[in-house]
Order: sequence, then structure tokens, then C-alpha cells
Amino acid sequence: MSTFIEPSKPSSPLTLQLGNGLRVRLLQQAGPGLAAALVEVDGGSHDEPAEHPGLAHFLEHLVFLGSQGFPPGDGLMPFVQGLGGRVNASTGPRRTRYFCEVPATHLEPALARLLDMLANPSLDQAALWRERQVLDAEYSARARDPQTLCEAALAWALAPGHPLADFHAGNAASLQLESPDFRPALQRFHRDHYQPARMCLTLVGPQPLERLAELARQHGSALQAGAVLPEPVLPAMLPLRAGRLRLGCPGEGRLLLAFVLDHECVGLEAAMRFVESLMADPAAGGLQERLASLGLSEGVHLRLPYAHGGQGLLLMDFELASDADGARLEAEVLGWLTFLRSASPWTGVWEERMEILGRQAAALGPLDTAMAPGLPRLADVQGLLEQLRPERLVRLETGHPVAGPNLESAGFPLCLEPLDARAVAPASTQWRLPPGNPYLHPRAARVSGYSRLPLLPGLPAAPDRGALYLRWRPERGGLPCGLAHGLQRAAWPVLAAAVQAGLDASLQAEQGSLALSLLGNTHQVSQVAGDLLGILPAPTPWALAQGPSLQQQAARRLAGQLPIRQLLQCLPDRLEDSPSPGPAVSAARDLARFWRQARWQGLGIGEAALGVELPGRPTTIGTAAGEGERVWQREDIQGEAAILLFYPLERPEPEAEALWRLLACILEPAFHQRLRGELQVGYALACGFRQFGRHRGLLFAVQSPRTPVAGLFDHVDDFLARQYAGLARLDPRRLEQLAATLQQQLEQRAANFADHAWQSWLDHLAGLPAGHAGRVRLCLSALQPAQLLEQHRRLVAGRACHALANGEPPSSSWRVRG
Repeated sequence: MSTFIEPSKPSSPLTLQLGNGLRVRLLQQAGPGLAAALVEVDGGSHDEPAEHPGLAHFLEHLVFLGSQGFPPGDGLMPFVQGLGGRVNASTGPRRTRYFCEVPATHLEPALARLLDMLANPSLDQAALWRERQVLDAEYSARARDPQTLCEAALAWALAPGHPLADFHAGNAASLQLESPDFRPALQRFHRDHYQPARMCLTLVGPQPLERLAELARQHGSALQAGAVLPEPVLPAMLPLRAGRLRLGCPGEGRLLLAFVLDHECVGLEAAMRFVESLMADPAAGGLQERLASLGLSEGVHLRLPYAHGGQGLLLMDFELASDADGARLEAEVLGWLTFLRSASPWTGVWEERMEILGRQAAALGPLDTAMAPGLPRLADVQGLLEQLRPERLVRLETGHPVAGPNLESAGFPLCLEPLDARAVAPASTQWRLPPGNPYLHPRAARVSGYSRLPLLPGLPAAPDRGALYLRWRPERGGLPCGLAHGLQRAAWPVLAAAVQAGLDASLQAEQGSLALSLLGNTHQVSQVAGDLLGILPAPTPWALAQGPSLQQQAARRLAGQLPIRQLLQCLPDRLEDSPSPGPAVSAARDLARFWRQARWQGLGIGEAALGVELPGRPTTIGTAAGEGERVWQREDIQGEAAILLFYPLERPEPEAEALWRLLACILEPAFHQRLRGELQVGYALACGFRQFGRHRGLLFAVQSPRTPVAGLFDHVDDFLARQYAGLARLDPRRLEQLAATLQQQLEQRAANFADHAWQSWLDHLAGLPAGHAGRVRLCLSALQPAQLLEQHRRLVAGRACHALANGEPPSSSWRVRG
């Protein structure tokens, strides 16, 4: 039996509750043939037994390692990876989430695997020992992660006794598998919390609601009901132990303003998104424009790391400019919050902002829709703002070097210094609410056709969608230092308004070039492109002057990320062998000289229009083919050992690409199973077919806290060699099924305008003819096992490979590049 609850409005999900207590949310979403499943478990790290820290996080890892109905090789993760989908999980203080996104035709088998692994995990003893090593590696990485350390420091500032300051991440020392009490505690936690009455299942897809409801009943009704658990009593978060802190941690300087919330606030996350949208708006008279013009901050991100039972912790994370005055920034923020409270109910702005948030929500894919908080209510936003006051504030600044850890919070050693309390008076700036967005309802274009740009047709199913891609590169030398960042700062108001109006819009440095991309409604693309191309040749002087420092700060932010992420950021420039940055542009005549000698590449897609002449001169694009050499580049990156191996596609023919794409689909789940599941080399891995600018090929990446770079290379090399036997045993019918699945994925992407436009641009950059992607899809239907084995042989031979690592090459067979 199940009881339907009518949705409150047509756009709301349809909800029902099964007889065993499972709550279900259903939402039909037309789109590119994808579907998503999300399960939220009412149980997290704050619910675990105190004698086993990290048990909840550990269980989140374990359920992926096999269940009664599906062995490890056929579980949810390899199943979704084989489909090119998305799958992951996260453990929060009071909630654990499991989610996946797959082709809609495969939603049912994915849902069956998801619910079976949650209800009936095998919890194999050998798997427990292996996964503990993975969790320990994750703990080691998190102990150097600035975001983790900041949240641990803020937890220490709360009233003593709150569980946010307790250790919940888990590591090899806290997960005592040797103890006879551990396994019973693990099983008891699973039994108490992983039961249908403490779960909510969300399904989003193009299927009719009746079909989604049928899937929920079919697979959700098998879950066994459990006992009702009492709600825990939450310790108070106030009074604060400290109101000002300084934390020594890696990465760039940051300022976090953390507000403690302890009043019931329905729709807290949605209300926070509304406040963030106004806070980050760079329009004149707003907070972001004020902070940027004063050289105080490069941006702000709001997070809600904790919210439960009326309590919450809201973080405003500011990227500080060099030598920024944190007290001045705090005063400006407090003054702006005071203004925002007094301006309520924001007549006109509220209505337009709701339209903006609604458009953004409508553009989300199935998985992001399933996880989105929904639209805010006015009363919820007003209630949140009432709590964002100085007496609830913890101010944390980072980036200062210190001697060493002096205390521990949330299980992480911290270099933390409490500072004397200091009252900061709100600034008396003349604030203004943002003006109307000019791109929400764009004017019709006056000129048809992109100026001198190659133009490809859009999709018949999306006649109102257009895209524009442009890249400018100096004729000689590298891109001037800071130019991309300075122009991005000058174009910030236009780019931000475009994104609010529903466009994908970016301007950034990319492989030694200045890259502009716009995608959305054709009239919007035309209007935004015209406005941007009016700004780029003559930007605001103060914005351009900030470019070099902004570039340095971006480099410092990158240095605070995981080594594997830093290598991935470096790879595109290394493949292109981009020259070093040229001298900074400091005068209008220098900028004019750059634009006169810049060479551009571009592509227009759809029926958008561009009535502005492009600066610079057009240039041709050469076809990129795999180089027949092995290049090793060592990067000066601190931290755990990490390596990327990129095998470029040797020939750009459609058949060769089809084979490599299919080979990547087969290797990806096996790569994760071998290096993460069996060898426990590390938890940070990547594998798949990728394109970086003109270069496309197979990528293998791994980071490890215990294995040096040479050992990581040996593991990848050994993995590739082992795959021949499995490929040789591959049944022709199975190969046909895998090829058909990949073909379906590529066809679904080709039917989505954003994917179609981006792939057209990538093909254009690679010097491939129009229609190349369609020929790749056709080739998939005729591939033979012998061809796949030949491609594997070429891969193992390794005649063409580009390696990036923070260690030396394992042999002299590599050409080392400094």
C-alpha cells in the first residue's frame, strides 16, 4: 500500500509513501534521455557510536563493495561507470546521500543495484580491511585540505560539547577492525539507520510519473522496516568559545565569516542561495562590486556544512586579494547585510530574482534537479537574514604560516590561534539593489550571421539555441601576464548577468589563449557577445591593472588543491607546449598592440547573430595527431605522489576514435576496481577518453599517500598489460552490447544542444570536418574484437604518451621536459 500526497504546485515533485515507510519523490523531466536516483538516509556521522569514530563514513564506502544481489564487479559503481554516467555518495553530520545518473533506459537496473547495496551490503571481512586503507588515505589527504581544516577550526569555536568538533572522518586508528565489538556495531548502525522509514528516494527522469512510481514500489517495497529511533538531543552551539581565529594552512589567504544559526528556519538552503545570488552580483552599488573595486576580495562562496534540528552553520568564504584588510571586508559585509534587511521585501528585485532562480533550476540535469533545494520563500529569506548578525559571527582568517599544530578539532591537527575579540562597526557605504538584468528578455538581433566566423547549423529540435566559441592567441610569445584575469574582471558584470539569465558564459586563459564561450538563447548570445566585444578592447583601467595579482592568486589557489587536480589543470598547457606568459599589459597602447597582432579561432553554432567586428586576425587550425614519443614532465607540486598518463589518439579517423572511446568504457570500471578496490593504492583516480584543446586520447591518473611515482607508473603499466586477457575473452555479443550502449550515449549527447555545440567546437579545434562525431557513432556498430585487441596492443606499446607527475621518470626511455 502507498499513500499519494498531492503536490503543492505543478512544478513540485509528486510524493508518496510506501507501506514500509519509504518516502518517495518523483519528478518527470523531459530532456536528453537521462534519469537520476537519489537516496537520502536519515543517519550520518553524528549518529555513530562514540567509540567508533568514522563508522558512518566507513559504511558509506563499504556498501559500494558488493551486495547480496550484485557482486562487486556488477555493482552500482562499475555499472554506472560502464554507461558513462555519474555515481557517488557523501556522509554528512545527520544525513548520508547516495546518487547516480544514467541513461533513462537503464534507470531500473541502476535503481535495483542502488537499493540492494543499501539494504543488503555483503560487508565482506576482507573488503573491510582493504577499504580501511582507502579511508585512511582519504583522511591523510583531508588533513591537508584547506576547506576541511577551516571547518574543523570553526567547529572548535562553538560552545564546547557540540558534535561538530568531534572526530567523524575516520582513519586506520579509529576503525578498530581488530575489536570484537566493531562488526556488531557496524551491523547495528546499518540496521538502525538504513531502513525504509529513515530513507527518502527521489527519482527524476523522462518517464511518466506512473512508471517512476511503479519502479519505486517494485524495488522500494522489498526494504525491511525497522524500529523507530528517538531523536537525539542537540547540544547548544552558543555561546561561542571564540569569535576571531587565525588558522595556518596551505593555499591562498581566505576570510571566512561563519554565522551560527539556532532558530528554526524552513527552507534554509534555498534561502541561502537567494542571499548568495545577491551577494555575488557584481552590479554597481552591490557588495561584490564594492569589494572588488577596493581590492579586498576576488569572490565569495556560501556553504552550509551543518543544518539539523533548527541549528546551522552558514559560511561566507571570501577569496582575499593580496594584503587585503580583513576587518574592512568584514565591515563592508555587515553593512551590506544591514542594508539588505532594511530593503526587504525587495520589491521588483525579489520577483526578478525568483525568475532567475527558476530558470537556473529548469536548466539543471536530472541528478542536479534531484539534489536541488527548490525555490525560496520570502519569509524564509527574511528569517535567515535576521540571524546574520555580528553577535552570531565567527571570523576566521587563513594563510598565515605558523610553527606547527597546537590543538586538535574534528580529529584534525590545527595551527590555530584565538584572537582578541574586536567589535567591527558596519560600513556606511551607499548600497543599491541590483538593477534589472538586460539579458532576461533580450532584444532581437539586428545582424544575421557571425562576423567572419565559421558557422554550423544548430539542432532542429532547438531552433532558438545558439553558441559562440572564440580563442585569441598572440602571434608570437605567450599571453601577457594577467591579461585574461584583468579582462575577466572588467567583463565580470556582463558575464554574471548573462549567467543569471541562463547562459553558459566564460572568459578565461586556456592553453596560452584567451578563450570566450557563450551558449544559450540565440538573441541572448548575440546581445552578450556584442556587449563583451565592446569591453575587451577598452576595459576599465583598474580592472586591467589587477590582472597580474589576480593571476598570482589563482596560482596560489591551485597550489592548495590535491596534487592530482593540479596536474589535471597543468596538462592542457603541457600538451600544447604553451609559451611562458609575456610581459603584463600596463597601458592602453600595449593592449591595442595585443589586439592588432592577436590571431583568433572561432566557431558559431545556430542562428545567433554578431554585429561587432572581431579584433585580431583569423588563423587556420591544424589537425592534431598523436606524437610518436614518450614525454615526461615533472611538476613542482608538493604533497602525495601523483601521476597522469595521457595516450593521444594516433590517427583522427572516426574508426580509431570509436575504438578508443569503447576501450575507455571497458577500462574505466576495471581501473577503479584494480587500483582502488584490490590494491588500495589511493582513492583519487581518473580514467577515460578525454579531449584537451586539439588533443584527444586516453587518460589514466592516480594519487597515493603510500606509493611513490615510480610505483604508481608500474601499477598503471601492469593494469594495462593485464587487460589483454580479459579483452581476448570478451564475447562478440557482449562487445556488441557495449558498443550499442556507447552509441546510445553519444546519440543522446548529440541530441542535446549544449553537448552538440561543445563537441562541434572540440572537433573544430582538432581540425576535423563537420560531421566527424556522427561518423564516430556509425563506426561503433561495425567494430570487431580483433580491432579492439589491436588498439590495446598499440596502447601498451606506449609509443606515444605524455606523462605529468611530481616525481622522476621510472626509466631512461622517456624524453624529460623541464
